[in-house]
Amino acid sequence: MLREKYRVITCAFPEAEKWKTPLLFIKQIVFLLKHISSWKSATTICQFAGYHSFIPCLWAWIAGRPSIIVVGGTDCVSFPSLKYGHFQNPLLALFTKLSYRFVKTVSAVHHSLFLRNNPYAGEKERHQGILHFMPSADFKQNEIPNGFDIDWFKILTPFEERPNYSFISISVSLDDPIRLKLKGIDLILELANRLPQAQFTLIGTKPNPMIKVPQNVHLVPYVPNPELKNHYNKNRYYLQLSISEGFPNALCEAMACGCIPIVSDVASMPQIVGESGSVLKHRDVEELASIISDRLQKQNESEISQAASLSISERYSWNRRKKELWEMIEKG
Repeated sequence: MLREKYRVITCAFPEAEKWKTPLLFIKQIVFLLKHISSWKSATTICQFAGYHSFIPCLWAWIAGRPSIIVVGGTDCVSFPSLKYGHFQNPLLALFTKLSYRFVKTVSAVHHSLFLRNNPYAGEKERHQGILHFMPSADFKQNEIPNGFDIDWFKILTPFEERPNYSFISISVSLDDPIRLKLKGIDLILELANRLPQAQFTLIGTKPNPMIKVPQNVHLVPYVPNPELKNHYNKNRYYLQLSISEGFPNALCEAMACGCIPIVSDVASMPQIVGESGSVLKHRDVEELASIISDRLQKQNESEISQAASLSISERYSWNRRKKELWEMIEKG
């Protein structure tokens, strides 16, 4: 998106052993010095906040140049019970907060990443968002939803030609108990036991001998993003039952392909779903089963499938996000 209009110079900060982090800081400093001739016209953009965003944001603040952090979810939350989120890790939280102190603009995929009340997560961890952990943070707030290639992610197989009672979700490895709960896969496995007549497909996972997977759950290893549309088009419903999200790509891709969404009442998801799906208000498998039962009795699901696809193409196109990113950069 950026290269269509701007000269983009990148500096990678690969995930590595923690002891290598100071070396990556030095790499960033050398990178900035190497491109000193570009300082007077440069805008710094970091995808997510964390260790990697500290040096760039500090440099931009010292040099008086615009800086932007595009946040996506984990850099805005803290779930100590799941050991998830930047703000629950003291050292990572420090560098995340310093980044937010020095940055000029924070662009969120959804406004709830700035501040939200999330009852679905439970009473102790319901309050989330950057401004909950940093009430005095002083940066420009910007909201730009994710955008999708609606010429690629689209309906290939009509809803009525897809198998009855077919559900799909983008999963995590079953040997990761924290993310298993975080992404709501544990609920899906419970649901599968209650609905033996249904078929569930979990993409991006592999078996775990410690976890019994119901016979009606099909585990599919990692699938490259371009190939996902074929899997979406083989299923009628998409499940996203996460405790924490920003603006989930897979949900929008699945809807664009005509899957009817069933999501947890978290962050952007109810807004994305709109009138084209169902929202789980509480993390409760009984309530989930009831929602599924109601959906399976509806007579106009084919029309809703079409509406779900249309709603993504109208609201969250690739071109819309590109245009709004360009506008944010031009404002400085």
